[in-house]
Amino acid sequence: MANYKETFESCEIEIKNDIHLLIKGKVIDYQHDRVKNKFSSKYLPYTQYDSLLELARAIVQHTVEFSHVKE
Repeated sequence: MANYKETFESCEIEIKNDIHLLIKGKVIDYQHDRVKNKFSSKYLPYTQYDSLLELARAIVQHTVEFSHVKE
């Protein structure tokens, strides 16, 4: 994927160099479990995702900080 950008539910998601995740320009810290090849973040504790993009979309949908951007 290298660099990727999309608008999802009125939020811009950007992945740079396959390792830097930004939502609305804010850097999102995350963890990558290399053994399971899963991604997780403090924004959605106890959940893991198969890709950075899936994680970013879930953060946009399920966190107060990003889910109310339309308002």
